[in-house]
Amino acid sequence: MMNNLFSKAASSSTQAAATVNPNIDWMSGVPTRLLRKQLLVSASEANAIDRLPVYTLTFEIPRGYEFSGRAQPLEDVRIDMGEVVKMVIPNYKPKSYSMSALRKNEFDLTIKIYPNGRASGHLNRLDIGDYTNSFGMRNIVRVRNPGPFFGGIAYGVGITEILPVARAELEKGDSRKVVVLWALRTRSDIFWKDQIRELEEKYGMERFEMLYIFSREKDMVKEDGVIYGRINKGVLRQSFETRIANEIEMKLEDARFLVIGTKAMMRMTEDMLAEIGFPFPQNALFVSK
Repeated sequence: MMNNLFSKAASSSTQAAATVNPNIDWMSGVPTRLLRKQLLVSASEANAIDRLPVYTLTFEIPRGYEFSGRAQPLEDVRIDMGEVVKMVIPNYKPKSYSMSALRKNEFDLTIKIYPNGRASGHLNRLDIGDYTNSFGMRNIVRVRNPGPFFGGIAYGVGITEILPVARAELEKGDSRKVVVLWALRTRSDIFWKDQIRELEEKYGMERFEMLYIFSREKDMVKEDGVIYGRINKGVLRQSFETRIANEIEMKLEDARFLVIGTKAMMRMTEDMLAEIGFPFPQNALFVSK
């Protein structure tokens, strides 16, 4: 389908080299410049793939374009509603990424670099100052389901969507308690420690708790907020149900959840949540209109 996604409304020195065709396919996006690149997690040594590199890429927000349809300016993307950025991958397709941060003139994507990954490989090969095309995607099919308890479940790099949403939930008036469960292989995969510590210090355990579950570490050290193994119904009960029970005048139906991982992981986890008393979509953070 061909739509007029954008037209050049004003010239920009940073985008002077970009030529805009007003009849271009809307999925081609607008030129977006890479400003910075920060390594968060180093790859495993040798050829092992137990730990893949994770980077935060900071892009300049393109200005002077008009958008239509579901496409929207990058500065209007609603992180708190799970809206995404579409990064246009040459000879492939636009790939959805969650913004890990949005500021006045720039935004961050925090991504894992996969071996032979077409999307992550393209972004990883960008040099500072290079352009790639992107656009924001407006969410028109779902709304936020309000409630006093939010439980976020992140598998691996899925924390890049869960933690910004958790931060937004803490800033909303109706959220009394936010608990995030992050599933990782080992503690060496943890990043964003400063951001997590900031939320813990700002809101305290009464409002925010960060839990970790490590699948490739043995139960050798007993620590508060640390679980060993894989997510199952018992882990979900331990992480969420008991905390809801400890809250005054809070019931299971007051809880809302968001799960981010592969599609299979998300389906599996949502099914387990339903089996312990949190059926979807009733207990989902985002529900269809």
